[in-house]
Amino acid sequence: MSAALKSYVPRPTPAGLNPSQNQPSTQPYSNQGSAAVAPDVDRDTGRVSQPVSLAPGVSPLVLKIASRLRLVSSVLAASLVGLALVSYGATVYVERQLSQANQRLNALQRSEQQLTAANELLKSYMASQAESPDVDLMPPKPQHVIFLRPAQRREQPATTSANPSGLSSPQGSRPLGY
Repeated sequence: MSAALKSYVPRPTPAGLNPSQNQPSTQPYSNQGSAAVAPDVDRDTGRVSQPVSLAPGVSPLVLKIASRLRLVSSVLAASLVGLALVSYGATVYVERQLSQANQRLNALQRSEQQLTAANELLKSYMASQAESPDVDLMPPKPQHVIFLRPAQRREQPATTSANPSGLSSPQGSRPLGY
């Protein structure tokens, strides 16, 4: 059973005959259509002689160049596949992050709209409360206004931008009222 699985089964040879004459030229590494180099094995001693080219007319230099070209193209193909996988992973990651950021933005926009609506509702409620006669609200009087002295002037950089409205701000020594 184990002999059937082997690719080379030795056959008994009649005494006095050379083993290479008894068997047809079937070498264990021969491949009829291959351009590779296969070693010539001596069946009696098991020694390997010089490699024999299976593609007549092709120099060993051309075979070396073809072998190197195949190696380089294999490495290049593997690196391109790796690069494609990395770029795909990066694209999926960026899209996932963008989707999460978009969801957060939408939630913040909804929250902003709710806060704006609540603020306007409170303003409206306070205005209606201030207009009702039963509330003891009084208009502000000048004696209750707090005055602050302006802070000392800081040096401004030489490149100051002009006021967009074209109006100059009042510069005086009097305090500002709050």
